[in-house]
Amino acid sequence: MGDLRVQLKKGRDGPPSLTAIRPDGSRTWSRVHRFFPLHDLLHYTVETTLGFREAFFGLLAAGWALDDFTAPHARARLPAEAGWAENIVGLLDQERARGGEYDAETFNAGLGAALVDQGWPPWRELAEAELVAIRRAHRELAARWQALAPGEQLELIFAASASPVRPTRSD
Repeated sequence: MGDLRVQLKKGRDGPPSLTAIRPDGSRTWSRVHRFFPLHDLLHYTVETTLGFREAFFGLLAAGWALDDFTAPHARARLPAEAGWAENIVGLLDQERARGGEYDAETFNAGLGAALVDQGWPPWRELAEAELVAIRRAHRELAARWQALAPGEQLELIFAASASPVRPTRSD
């Protein structure tokens, strides 16, 4: 599998859009709510920093359409990595909404509880340095997004062909 081109475009007279272009030239796109570009950029930073290849962008590269994620019973088809990524992104979205960052211990406790509550398998704890790297990369991408004029787009490359980083349990 090759690299996925990700394009986030600011709408001129409407909502932003997300386009994912696969190595074979096929694509999926959708107009998205104004909340989603920053959420999707969080997915990008989480998935690239942690080496996920079977979460949101990896699934798009593998042929999922954007609509597939909202289809009935979509969750049952998701690999565990997608559940881990969504929960990590969800906690980071909570941080943004409340205007403060969790320390690694609090973040990991919240992540562990959310995974159990939702029936996902456990995942390793995130190190403080990983959280710092994710937050820094997201702030940089968010600033690039905010600086765009209507009609302009931010294009990113998701290296779907890179070797995934498999989680290890920390006891």
